[in-house]
Amino acid sequence: MGKQIKRYDNVESLLYNYPKKDFRSLLTGRNVFLDNLVNSKKIDCVLTIFGPMKWRPRCSHICGFALPHLVLPESPYFDQLNFKQQVKSRISIFIDTLIFRQGAKFLYTENPDISERVKQLIKGCEVRTISNNYNQVFDHKERWKIKELAAFDGVSLLTLASSYPHKNLSISISIAKYLRKKHPDFKFRFVLSIKKEDLPSFDSALEKYFVFLDKVAIEECPSLYEQCDIAFLPSLLECFSAMYAEAMRMGLPIVTTDLPFARGLCDEAALYYDPLDAESAAKRIYELTINPQLADTLVKYGYSQLKKFDDSQTRAEKLIEYCQDVFKSK
Repeated sequence: MGKQIKRYDNVESLLYNYPKKDFRSLLTGRNVFLDNLVNSKKIDCVLTIFGPMKWRPRCSHICGFALPHLVLPESPYFDQLNFKQQVKSRISIFIDTLIFRQGAKFLYTENPDISERVKQLIKGCEVRTISNNYNQVFDHKERWKIKELAAFDGVSLLTLASSYPHKNLSISISIAKYLRKKHPDFKFRFVLSIKKEDLPSFDSALEKYFVFLDKVAIEECPSLYEQCDIAFLPSLLECFSAMYAEAMRMGLPIVTTDLPFARGLCDEAALYYDPLDAESAAKRIYELTINPQLADTLVKYGYSQLKKFDDSQTRAEKLIEYCQDVFKSK
């Protein structure tokens, strides 16, 4: 984060760089460097942006929660794992949950639905919702960089995501097959921020339906939204996805999975489909394409829904207020 911090004056003197890992923290909850920092600086409250935190500070502690696999056991993502992956996942979930329960009495999440689930997972803790939002670069057009797409007389579906398994990007192949067969005259393309190799191999006849961008800089994202027609998010596990907020900010209708985290963030600002059903997704995409009024309605709801998200200033104020409240209560 050093490059980001240097943009701000009078801040570097307050920063302490600690790149080393202290594995003793996992078993004892102690960390010599951080414990000494708390003592020497008379720290009243520690804020962990995202846990679990293996270190257990000897002062008030607020921890962010962003591990959806701990609280969304019904996600179809888990059904796709083989036996070895399921065992590994269950061990990871057990350890992370244990660490949270041992060291976190005050938490916050970025999604109201996730907050309610965390309260059930970690009994007796206080959980607040302090949402995330789109990056501030979207509000500063002078910082935008153009990422030009090839001209296209059709519908462009944008997905800005890394190729993690829970993003379920491979469903786009099955969607393309269905649309190609069912609506041969329908012109569409998936615009993905991954490499072609990140998807399973597919018929070369489908290649014309895909644009692979590889990694995209945040400054390039607004121009991609401007050149596309639909934001497509096939993810099976999230606490928060900035792409929802970005799409709302840039006036794109959203097609996404019918899962609690998505509905908690989008409400009426999206069309939902059965998460693992490519035909269901394809029908939603086609429905949205042939019904401009529906698209306009989703965009309208998106602008309204976006107002429920905290901007960076409000987010900072809420976090500071939370720290003050926890310290005062102690």
